[in-house]
Amino acid sequence: MMAMQPTEARNLFPLTRDYIFFNHAGISPMSDRTRAALHSLIEDMTLRPTPIDLVEEPADRLRRSLARLLHVPAETVAITRNTAHGLSLLAQGLDWQQGDNLIIGKGDYRENVHPWRALAERGVELREAPAVDGRITPEAVFDLVDERTRLISLSHVQHANGFRVDLTAIGRECDRRGIVFAVDAVQSVGALQLDLSQLPVDFLAAGACKWLMGPIGAGFCYCRPELLKRLGTPLAGVRSTTHPKDFFSALFDVSDEARRIEESSVSPLDIVAFGVAIDLLLEVGPAVVEKCVLGLSRRLAEGLDREGLEVVGPWPREDRESSGIVSFRRPGSTPTEIVRELRCAGVVGRIYPDSVRLSPHFYNTQAEIDRVVQILTPVRISAP
Repeated sequence: MMAMQPTEARNLFPLTRDYIFFNHAGISPMSDRTRAALHSLIEDMTLRPTPIDLVEEPADRLRRSLARLLHVPAETVAITRNTAHGLSLLAQGLDWQQGDNLIIGKGDYRENVHPWRALAERGVELREAPAVDGRITPEAVFDLVDERTRLISLSHVQHANGFRVDLTAIGRECDRRGIVFAVDAVQSVGALQLDLSQLPVDFLAAGACKWLMGPIGAGFCYCRPELLKRLGTPLAGVRSTTHPKDFFSALFDVSDEARRIEESSVSPLDIVAFGVAIDLLLEVGPAVVEKCVLGLSRRLAEGLDREGLEVVGPWPREDRESSGIVSFRRPGSTPTEIVRELRCAGVVGRIYPDSVRLSPHFYNTQAEIDRVVQILTPVRISAP
């Protein structure tokens, strides 16, 4: 099958007719394909008897599609509600001991904070690696490690400034020291290529509604088989067992696949919408998506910098530490004023307390980037 071109995929997003949408790091629009799939499913559920395999088959297809995106076996992928749900399953499934500690990045989004803060009641200390010039470096992380460090959990991409951490360097050192390495990938997966067959990552979680362009309230997690064997079952149901379709058995023989942490049925509407969104990304191709995202974000950052606006975080930055997120400030303007100006011009971004965040996806265009830079360029009055 021929790969779909980004320009062709753009036609599947009606929102582009009225807006320049640069908030994919927030909540992405859904495609016409997703709308059609949901409409068809609702028609089936409304007009026909609901079959018992309404969820099972789409869920199996979704796991296989996610596995293709991540280059892992489908048995290592579980469907969740969001990033925090996945990370909480890991946090509550490990056998913590009083006095253990774990490390996160200072400034990480709350989805990668609260699941770990909740462990304080079990006597687990939370440590935060500081950012150095906007970067969470391996050195800053491992400076906090001692003999009681059990886990390191980091955002692959920082939500506020778009910096991408070095998963390979940190993961290899975690492997060497026997530390579990978990990743919040909600700001990278769907925009950047993630080959988990090559990356030394033990656990990865993400929600669907950002760069994956899926529904709110759906997500997934990946669990390395070696780690899965060590995890308890904080939530349990029919999907936790080896016989999920045997509704009359009382046996609790836990599955050795990642789906055992799904516990029970998930929304078929979410499953179908999520599956269609992933399949679109696969049809375009992860390599093409990443090339477009990094090219557009680089053009945006360079344009803002050229026109005298301040790019937040490490700047200039290399592709290996870049993402689809560009945050900035404009001297003399508040974030509220900037966002109001953008909205009046039909541009959708995200306001932060001291900056504005823009996040274009693969189907956005260079012309849109240049238009936004033009809108944001301060008016210069020539001397008489």
